[in-house]
Amino acid sequence: MTSASPIRVLIVDDVPESRDNIERLLRFEPDIQVVGKASRGQEGIDLAVRLQPTVVLMDMTLPDMDGVKATMEITAQAPGSAVIMLSVQSDPELLRQAMLAGAREFLVKPFRFEELIEAVRRVAQLARPIPVAPAAATAGAPAVEAGRPDRDTSVIAVLGTKGGVGRTFLATNLAIALRQRTGKRVTLVDADLAFGDVAVLMNVTKAKTWVDVAQLGSSLDAEVLGEILTEHSSGIQLLLAPFKPQDAEIVTPEHFQMAMSCLRRMADFVVIDTRPGFDELMLAVMDSADCLLYVLTMEMTAIKDARQFLEVAELLGYRNKRLFLVLNRMNTYSGIPVADIEENLKQELVVRIPDDPAPVLRSINEGTPFIDMVPEHRISAEITRLAGILADQEAPVPVSQPREGRRRAFPWPRLGRRPV
Repeated sequence: MTSASPIRVLIVDDVPESRDNIERLLRFEPDIQVVGKASRGQEGIDLAVRLQPTVVLMDMTLPDMDGVKATMEITAQAPGSAVIMLSVQSDPELLRQAMLAGAREFLVKPFRFEELIEAVRRVAQLARPIPVAPAAATAGAPAVEAGRPDRDTSVIAVLGTKGGVGRTFLATNLAIALRQRTGKRVTLVDADLAFGDVAVLMNVTKAKTWVDVAQLGSSLDAEVLGEILTEHSSGIQLLLAPFKPQDAEIVTPEHFQMAMSCLRRMADFVVIDTRPGFDELMLAVMDSADCLLYVLTMEMTAIKDARQFLEVAELLGYRNKRLFLVLNRMNTYSGIPVADIEENLKQELVVRIPDDPAPVLRSINEGTPFIDMVPEHRISAEITRLAGILADQEAPVPVSQPREGRRRAFPWPRLGRRPV
């Protein structure tokens, strides 16, 4: 936010000392300007309509009406303003009411100066000069149908028990490809709670995360979750991992299951990025998924891990789900023919994403999804083809590949035995 377009703040609080203290704190920030103060709810509504502030700091308790009702009126009459609710109580039910009323943040008094400034700047990015609904319609996005129970939602988990195989790269670009190909509502979920990278690849620096889901607990519903999701410029919505690894500890498999129950009523496709392992959360992810995409590369270790995954999936009963093996970074220099990998895994590699590290690395470092940066690239074409398969628009037949030379025998690892 530049000095030419400051964040315009309206303070609504019935305690004069509180209003003045907040104003004094905000004065130190050159990009923030307090444009008005109100001591009553109706006065705050009138000022919001007249002044059109970027952010409204709304106290929960007011003499003539509560902050929830005032927030509802402001979001209806001044939809370009984003509301931050202030309360002395840290109550999940109050948080739920505030979010349903249209508040973008909920701060508990007393709060730190840095916490207030960060919230104001973050919420200012969400403020819109026009109502969100027309903008979404312009982009071709379907309206949110938070309570609709009859969606035929497809949940797709992107898996890989070896690190560095490209799970997040595939999940992010696949979600966008599904949106582009079908025009339907797509949500991308980062389930790598401690070290998730979806926010990095999508260039999101500040947003609500799984922490907000966990804080709501059993109060979570589809309408509130809709306020937690981050709208990406591509048209998909994001449920992001916590920005601090230590915050991952408060998110449980129960929180995940509650969120998935809501998302099945909100989205047509849910793509879940994961982490390696078979812990309780990852089992909950695989239980919830209709389709499993297992990502591997042309390395002996990755192929061995894929074999082990297929064996575990069989034991856990996951082989009755749609399960596709995705070969990432397919190349001719690994020395292992694709046909040999398929023979070893006893399963076809339906999706084969070519290797081209330079543009892939550039897209990751720039935070620009690959499929948007180079839509005509053969990598984008293969991910788009995968989106067609998952949307039942295309048959799962591998694309033709150049004829390989004479195959050689490889010392494939024998599972279940320790090498001598």
